Amino acid sequence: MSSRFFHRLPLQIVLTVVTRPRLTLVVAGLLLFTGVLLGVFRLPLSSDQNKLFSRDVPFFRQYLQFVEKFPENEAVYVVVEAADASPPPVTGRWTAAADAIAAKLRAMPEVVRRVYARVPSDQLGDQGLLYERAELIPARLAEVNRFLPMVRIWAEQPPGEGPPAQRFLNAMLLSRFAGLVGQKQSPTEAAPFVGVIAESWGRSVNEPALPLVPGKGLPDLELLGAQSPRDLGYFFVPDETDRSRNLLLIQVYPKQNYSSLTGVSETVEAIRGAVAGVAGGYPEFRVGITGRPALEADEMRTTDRDSTRSEIVALSAVFIGLVVMFRSLWRAVAATIALCTAIGITFGWAAIAVGELNLLSIVFFIALIGIGMDYLVQVLSRYRVEVVRRGSVRTVWIAVFRQVAAPITTACLGAAGAFLVAYFTPFQGAADLGVIAGGGLLICLACGYTVLPALLTVFVRKRSTTDLGMEVGAVSDTGFQPVRIDQGVGGRESPERGAQRTGWKPVSLTEPSPRLRRYILTPLLWLVGVLALLPFAIQARFDAGLLGLQAPNLPSVQLVRKLQTWSAVVLSSDLETLRRARSAIADSPEVAGTESILDAYDARDWLAKNAGQTRQVQWSEPAAIVAGDVPKLVASLKAVAGQFEAAGKTAPPAERPAVATAAGQIRAAADRLDAAVKAGQGDAAAVRLSAWQSAFVGQLRGQLATFNPGPVRVEGLPPELKGHLVADDGTYALYIYPKQDLWQREHLQRFVTDIEKRSAAATGVPPPTGIAVNILHSTESVQRSFLTATAYALGLIVLLVLLDLRNLPQTLLAISVLAFGLPMLIGLMSLLDVSWNLANFFGLPILIGAGHEYGVFMVHRYREALKHKHRAWIGWDTSDWALLMCGYVTSASFAFFWLMASHRGLKSLGLVMALGTACIYLATVFVLRPILKWRLSK
Repeated sequence: MSSRFFHRLPLQIVLTVVTRPRLTLVVAGLLLFTGVLLGVFRLPLSSDQNKLFSRDVPFFRQYLQFVEKFPENEAVYVVVEAADASPPPVTGRWTAAADAIAAKLRAMPEVVRRVYARVPSDQLGDQGLLYERAELIPARLAEVNRFLPMVRIWAEQPPGEGPPAQRFLNAMLLSRFAGLVGQKQSPTEAAPFVGVIAESWGRSVNEPALPLVPGKGLPDLELLGAQSPRDLGYFFVPDETDRSRNLLLIQVYPKQNYSSLTGVSETVEAIRGAVAGVAGGYPEFRVGITGRPALEADEMRTTDRDSTRSEIVALSAVFIGLVVMFRSLWRAVAATIALCTAIGITFGWAAIAVGELNLLSIVFFIALIGIGMDYLVQVLSRYRVEVVRRGSVRTVWIAVFRQVAAPITTACLGAAGAFLVAYFTPFQGAADLGVIAGGGLLICLACGYTVLPALLTVFVRKRSTTDLGMEVGAVSDTGFQPVRIDQGVGGRESPERGAQRTGWKPVSLTEPSPRLRRYILTPLLWLVGVLALLPFAIQARFDAGLLGLQAPNLPSVQLVRKLQTWSAVVLSSDLETLRRARSAIADSPEVAGTESILDAYDARDWLAKNAGQTRQVQWSEPAAIVAGDVPKLVASLKAVAGQFEAAGKTAPPAERPAVATAAGQIRAAADRLDAAVKAGQGDAAAVRLSAWQSAFVGQLRGQLATFNPGPVRVEGLPPELKGHLVADDGTYALYIYPKQDLWQREHLQRFVTDIEKRSAAATGVPPPTGIAVNILHSTESVQRSFLTATAYALGLIVLLVLLDLRNLPQTLLAISVLAFGLPMLIGLMSLLDVSWNLANFFGLPILIGAGHEYGVFMVHRYREALKHKHRAWIGWDTSDWALLMCGYVTSASFAFFWLMASHRGLKSLGLVMALGTACIYLATVFVLRPILKWRLSK
């Protein structure tokens, strides 16, 4: 930068500050108060991960439109799985658990908008079979065809019988049904069906107030034929980690609050607690929750906890380091106050510039501790030297900032620029962090120019008035001549004492020139180390998996892998376009299958061709039963019960329980009817049985109607099903499911590439979207963005350093620490089996911005020794200690993320930043420093 900027303006600012230190502190206090106030009331934390990427990018805009139209992707999923799959719980226990959980959640309207546990078949009417899996429909039809003879007993008038026998035949209708069962089917096959019908007769007669609806006064035929909860409309799906096991899912749509740190977390925790309370009554199941809101809430909680703990420990470690280095509690306190002031003001800057924090930008705090403190360390280190050499406060601060203004300003502008270039990427989360942290670093620099000098000046004045004394003085060309204010200018201190306290050594103006090999040993050793790690460095890999960034022990993370969460989606309001899209990917080797409203049309066409037998039933209304028919019915039922009891004795052992249960149900029904007759209630029983008979025929007719559905009626679908297939605006979704596990990056790449290529080749088919497409393209975009940001940061830093030093060789030397340090980092990462990911990759431009400062500080020390002979660079002096402190501050700050975080993204970011800072610092010490010392000795 220009000499005017680096020298005149900073000095004018500092002289103004030390002239009016109390006013400066008052102004800083007001800014701090305003910043904190804005942070508290105007800076919400958004947990909405959809805001982490720019809507201006086409693929992400399409994905957001998909999510808005089909919000099931934003649901919490309650996952019920068998604790012991051998044998698995019976269907009734699965459904009871699901119903109990759903009822509990529906009773929480303050946190839950709606709950979907099953698709209600009664709302589907004759359309129910259209939404069954295509491979199961033929089996359903075959099963119905086997039972058609029994259906005809109820549905059709018996042929060849005249009016005189009509009443008797009506009374014997049930026994004729039981007789045909024995003729057409084995007792073990018919036992459950006959048993529940007989049980329904007895219950209906015994409880005449029961409504004649399935599950009450009528048998629940769906439950009777159900082999799993899926047959009853429940969301019963395979476990993707072990497809021999199944899971029962409940969709919960929470009332989400993304505007506070605890909003979504509290909602999810309320759901989790309610579910856990119900699950206690079903010990045969393991129950947990997952889904995007649960993952986000758990990630927020772990991120916030890890960040808070790490920041507290990091700030404490930095404070202790300052006390040890400067051997002054007050100076450490002053630097910490200046840093905290900068952080507080930064909250106000964030509220004005961005308006909210997100899951990425919240880590700006640790960036300011780790990087912003470096500028304060440089000021304090130089102050510690100059305060024993100068005669007045003004000359002390003039001397301090004549030396540190240029390097700390260049270093800060470079680091801030490395953050700010993220603003030009589509990754909105990183852009927000860049704006906040970049501005925060500039505020840290400003506090180094204002708050820190003001604090130290006020403190100095206080000491002089209380006769505590403060060391100031003058210096000769041959060594230190420190004095104390209270001793006057004549008070002298030995050069050795001054050297012991300050790190500066009294030297002559000349220095012997050592041999070259003394300076090339450590650079050569470092280069050997880099070359040794080069084979590992070229194996560095990028892991774009998002789930791998979260804490591995979280139940929501473990459960989400069990679900089929991956799919691509084609959206269209035109069914023909949807058909073309389905045809285009039909023979893809990457696609396992598709799902859409087109399946319902296909099922209807198939049934129209193959379900002809079900249309041949001649439905008629059964005649009424009279009281005299009831005793005959009792006798017939007892005879049928005996038949089943006899059949049970010869049935295979595995089938005997079902036959025995049916026999008991039939005999119990006969006993109930017999008791009604003996109690003089034969007429009431006949009336009830007649009503039951009519209702049951209607039930059978409705069951068969599903095999002869009318036209597909989308508008009548229940929301549990419609919300998956058709949006409110009429947009249809074609879901495309993969064959492979898309958690593996190479499988994801092949799947998305293949379907995009095939869709593009089909006429009029829009580009696919969905979670698979969005994850692939967003991670690729983030990767490109970080590489672009790295290039921008490097270019900006080279320009800033060149403007500062105005010397190309020295500029190349300053930034060479990056060239020597970063390869060592990459090699060590590969050696330690640490891959780049979407969290730590952002550390690369930050490392370039924060790491170049070591080269800048070192070259400025070289220039100082070159220009001022009385400040010869001998041994390990104050500037070296200051640089060590800077390396410690940055490495330690981020290292606590690595040591303490359970969130694997933060953990990896902490490791990369701590290790990278250490590598760059060590490259500065072992490579650049000897080279500069050698140049000085020539």
